Amino acid sequence: MHRFRASLPKMAAVALLASVLPAPAGMEKRAEVEPRVVHEYRSRKHTGLSGAAAAADRPRGRLLQPLANPPPVQMLVPGFVVRLLPVDLTNINNVRYRPDGKLVALAYNGNVYLLSDSDGDGLEDKVELFWDNQGRLQAPIGMALTPPAYRHGNGLFVASKGKVSLLVDADGDDRADKEIIVAQGWKALPHGVDALGLALDKDGSVYFGLGTANFANAYLLDKEGKAHYDLKGERGTIIKVAPDFSRREVVCTGIRFPVGLAFNRHGDLFATDQEGATWLPNGNPLDELLHIQPGRHYGFPPRHPKHLPGVIDEPSVFDYGPQHQSTCGLVFNDPVNGGSVFGPAWWEGDALVCGESRGKLYRTRLVKTGTGYVAQTHLLACLNMLTVDACVAPQGDLVVSVHSGPPDWGTGPLGKGKLYKITYRHKESPQPVLAWAAGPREVRIAFDRPLDPFRLQNLTKQVRIEYGPYVRPGDRFEVLRPPYAVVQQQQATPRHDLAVLSAQMTADRRTLILATGPQTEAVHYAITLPGLGRPEPAAGELPQHPAIDLGYDLGGVEAAWKAAAGGDSWTGWLPHADLAVARALTAGSAEHEPLWPMIKRPGRLILRTQLDLGNMLRPAVQPGSTLDYTPSPEQVTLTFRSAGPIRVKPLGGSPKVSALPDDRQVQISVTPKEGEPLPLQIELETGSGRPSLEVWFATAEDERPRALPLRRFLVPWAMTKPRPADAMAAPVPELRGGSWARGREVFFSELAGCFKCHQVRGQGGQIGPDLSNLVHRDYASVLRDITDPSAALNPDYLSYVVGLKDGRVLTGVPRTLSDGQVVIGDITGKEVTVSREQIDVMDPSPVSTMPRDLDKVLGPEKLRDLLMFLLTEPPAPAPPGSPPSRH
Repeated sequence: MHRFRASLPKMAAVALLASVLPAPAGMEKRAEVEPRVVHEYRSRKHTGLSGAAAAADRPRGRLLQPLANPPPVQMLVPGFVVRLLPVDLTNINNVRYRPDGKLVALAYNGNVYLLSDSDGDGLEDKVELFWDNQGRLQAPIGMALTPPAYRHGNGLFVASKGKVSLLVDADGDDRADKEIIVAQGWKALPHGVDALGLALDKDGSVYFGLGTANFANAYLLDKEGKAHYDLKGERGTIIKVAPDFSRREVVCTGIRFPVGLAFNRHGDLFATDQEGATWLPNGNPLDELLHIQPGRHYGFPPRHPKHLPGVIDEPSVFDYGPQHQSTCGLVFNDPVNGGSVFGPAWWEGDALVCGESRGKLYRTRLVKTGTGYVAQTHLLACLNMLTVDACVAPQGDLVVSVHSGPPDWGTGPLGKGKLYKITYRHKESPQPVLAWAAGPREVRIAFDRPLDPFRLQNLTKQVRIEYGPYVRPGDRFEVLRPPYAVVQQQQATPRHDLAVLSAQMTADRRTLILATGPQTEAVHYAITLPGLGRPEPAAGELPQHPAIDLGYDLGGVEAAWKAAAGGDSWTGWLPHADLAVARALTAGSAEHEPLWPMIKRPGRLILRTQLDLGNMLRPAVQPGSTLDYTPSPEQVTLTFRSAGPIRVKPLGGSPKVSALPDDRQVQISVTPKEGEPLPLQIELETGSGRPSLEVWFATAEDERPRALPLRRFLVPWAMTKPRPADAMAAPVPELRGGSWARGREVFFSELAGCFKCHQVRGQGGQIGPDLSNLVHRDYASVLRDITDPSAALNPDYLSYVVGLKDGRVLTGVPRTLSDGQVVIGDITGKEVTVSREQIDVMDPSPVSTMPRDLDKVLGPEKLRDLLMFLLTEPPAPAPPGSPPSRH
């Protein structure tokens, strides 16, 4: 466990401020923190390091060491307190505040509650039932409140399995008593998530998502390999319903499962969509934030030369990684009912995104350009429960809904959830704005106000920087990880410590400067700082570790401006070459503030960067996976447009450069190579009108302009290497001696009976989940599913207790047929078909339909063979003439 000092002795802090280094020409003065270490670092920097010394600087890789007992909610930035709402509710899927200040909570079981603060302590403690579901809504996730004086009545929209409903309080008693069907009638599927995600436009149009037709077979291939995916169908789309509910239309295609939908202040629609590479190598390996635009296709399933040749895969605005974050809830940080935004004022308008499966809360800043959005994401918090949704309160707090249980599915409709309220109470605490790599051996961290020097003693010894491809801030607080093999492989990937040699701060005390060992690998870096005075929690507040956790990478642009008349100059780092984007994303950084008025004056601005142009309009392929075809090379055209004369000089490769006659716009055409970014130098003459530089790209396949994401820019000294082939997963010791063939016999035997409910590679029943993807899961989690099948419940295959009007009671997994019939499959694999009219009540069960003690029934040898069959690919056919296998 990391331990940090909470304060400094006063005399030591005074001594800290007494030593100030002379500032080099053109640079700000720095308040020296540890002069002896800094001098040693500077000596190294000037003399250089030999190859052996440089290698010695890099520590050996190690594995992640998580904390034994992390807090329920660890805020990774200072100033916030966390409290638990004193209510006893089942798992809540969506939360939003009404104009009257009551908190509306949509439960997983379909009930809707109104929460209010009865004693004025800022915590909702009174619960009223607004909608008594009684089985009418199944698996609801997606909610939007009606605006005041709404013409169809006051209440809320809900997306659930098979329909979108408007629940209305018709008589004004604050209880919904009427359900208006807004949309229904799409083709029913045996299983799978249905309608989800919901947003209401200003004109009254209702938007909702409809999950993909088959997440395990995205192209809908039949036995002959023919694709039946229909671009004109409604599955895997965002749908718009007219304000009077009279008609609906498909807005876009290629959506997998858009759990969150929300409009931002510009009136643009965004969605969170979940990764799909477990079933499809390039089915969007990372969870995404999408800007929903009419007519676009968002990559699930992706373009394929045979199965789906006629689409362009629209790139996401941001990808949340590492894999399997399961992005769900989405809300924009705008004032509610005329109140305050959540957090500092400069967070206004940011997207707040929940990562369900790994317990994360993100803040994503979005900058709108003429060719699309550019996103910058900061991880705000790590939680020890499944983080599903969040909403901003009128007072500026953030209410976060979490579910109980393990990933992926938790405890379902009957499980107990929690609601946390996060309050920005200690506003005097300096808030980190951003961190960046200012050089091959320097990191800078900007704060929105001066740091307290009394908190900076021994800072060098307390700061820690880790790096690696799967490193992120706050990793030690992560306790939830979905049971996928790729997650385990990423966790087992070595991470490295970056030596912190000294710590300084600028004279205005708003920027920390860390001298480090060499940082040239274009991977992810995570900084842990001490709490810098984070106070102890008061009564009723949850404990927090006194630490600040930030992330950065080697993205960005080196910038240097010099006045035409000489004298004034500025050098530093920018996150993007587009100057409007760079200004927006560095707002609050004192180091960047002087640049913007400077470049209004005559002078020259030089930008140097590397552009990673691989797979611009093609989804990434999951590590370790391969495609069944070879994509043709992309031809990328970059456009740079400025208010004044501009020159763009490629520093490598052989791209084609063309300039317009007025010298205000330059285009570069290039065929990128994997792992070989394009070095560029951009020169602008400033002082002629409003300084600007816009940057966008297009490809030969699609000439529509798009904004370049931050991750496409790399600082000039960043080193990229072709991704090494992923090592084969180590054999599972517990499977040693097992037989895949014997395991197949067990699966299809009457003794185990697995085939009655489950399919593997197209064979078996359809009552339970398809098990074909278990080859991507780890041994321990699959064994847990067999020995304790109710530990984690898949929402697509929840067991219900179904009471019929004739008095019969059925228990099993229901699926709806298109003719209004409901098929209920029980624990034995038997299916009973009833009509909707026969059903009196449907209550979800906390118990899986899978029988317990199957491991005891099978015994250790048959259980091992069964796991061998489920967790490994079929053995390759033996060459002709080979002796028969014993397995």
